[in-house]
Amino acid sequence: MEQATSEFSLPTLVRKKIEKLRRHEKDARIHNRLSALLGLADGYSAEQVASLLGLCARTVKNWRALYRSHGLEALRSLEYKGDPG
Repeated sequence: MEQATSEFSLPTLVRKKIEKLRRHEKDARIHNRLSALLGLADGYSAEQVASLLGLCARTVKNWRALYRSHGLEALRSLEYKGDPG
């Protein structure tokens, strides 16, 4: 898949931390979130990353926005915010 230019980048130490966390992550949902960040940092578009992971591009964009606004720990939390009924 051809890479697109991206405005998203990760500092080297943060990238190494994400790679390590991803290697040891047992939850596939968090693994996908970390993989999406790495793909975006490699220059792939949200659409390309979403296609590779079998997700919606909007989801990848939301994860990128969550990471940018609240950091890595927020991205790694799985707080369900569905309809309380």
